[in-house]
Amino acid sequence: MTKYITEPPYDTYDLSTFVATNDTVYIGHFGGFCGSDGSILETIEEQFIQTLSNLEKALKNSHLSLNHVVKMTVILKDINDFKGMHSVWTQFFKEGRYPVRTVITSDFVSEHCLVQIDGIAHY
Repeated sequence: MTKYITEPPYDTYDLSTFVATNDTVYIGHFGGFCGSDGSILETIEEQFIQTLSNLEKALKNSHLSLNHVVKMTVILKDINDFKGMHSVWTQFFKEGRYPVRTVITSDFVSEHCLVQIDGIAHY
């Protein structure tokens, strides 16, 4: 059976946050250019911390954690942010438990957005 799971704010965009089928969970895009107070986060480190925190919170609602993530695509606005992104990566994922990762670059709809992710988790 396939489950389509939508977490706010994605419920207003006509897409699913997660799609779970069998033991695999497909993770839609996550970002985090705004802090919890609504302020714009300026650095890649701040935005990637917020992005992974947003993902972690949404996964928890589906009884998952970042430990269940097996594949992640990181999309950077500027490849020069790779080092800052990677320093945050090692704070959230531990050696020996790193997901497979692909890093690409792209422009985003919002000029403030420096990073987005998507991925795959496994129960």
